[in-house]
Amino acid sequence: MSRLIAFIIGSGPNIGQHTSAALKAKGYQVALGSRKPVVEQVKKDGYFPVALDITRPETIKEAFASVNKELGPPSVVIFNGSVFSAPPIPDDPLSTPLEKFTEMSAVALSVFAAAQEAVAAFRAESNKDALKTFIITGNPTPWQPFWKTSFFSGVLHKTDEWRMTELLAHAYAKEKFRFYFASLVNAETGGVLDPLSEFWTSGPQHAKVYTDLATWPDQADWDYRFTLKAEQWEKARG
Repeated sequence: MSRLIAFIIGSGPNIGQHTSAALKAKGYQVALGSRKPVVEQVKKDGYFPVALDITRPETIKEAFASVNKELGPPSVVIFNGSVFSAPPIPDDPLSTPLEKFTEMSAVALSVFAAAQEAVAAFRAESNKDALKTFIITGNPTPWQPFWKTSFFSGVLHKTDEWRMTELLAHAYAKEKFRFYFASLVNAETGGVLDPLSEFWTSGPQHAKVYTDLATWPDQADWDYRFTLKAEQWEKARG
């Protein structure tokens, strides 16, 4: 039987913390990637710490090399990182310095780099019999009009990731590699949560959904939208 190994990129106290615990409870060895991991605490909690920076795509390849060496190639990869930076002049998105915009735009490149490394890991002999899943933490902004300039950068790179997920889910379906853009949505509208503050305590719901997606044998909808009840939105709506 294959060893169960998962790599979570973006291991904050909300989604990352709850999802890592849920996967660990399912028997996964879990690597946690963050910019400045508290190494001893992460190890004490039973995880493998990995340093990376999602605004520097070259660090993603290095991070996977570390996970592959210490734990083995992961069969579950979750990209839970994002960058939001409000423009220095409110309601003037083009006041964002080009250097800052370039840094924020690099997040989509890091997703691409992570997907490349994940596919290589999925093809490893040790994952021959494993369910292989790549999940991106999404949101409704790619398909819903959204005018808040404070989220300008995040809207753009999430839109890139949304389209990328669609392409990858179809391109690798023949190898049974599952790709998901998983978004918590408003149960009534399917759009952005209202109040948005509910997102910051939604770790348990994300953990439930991500664990389900990682363990289901078949590809579900690549654009997977779910509610605070941890139910797929289309089903919950009916």
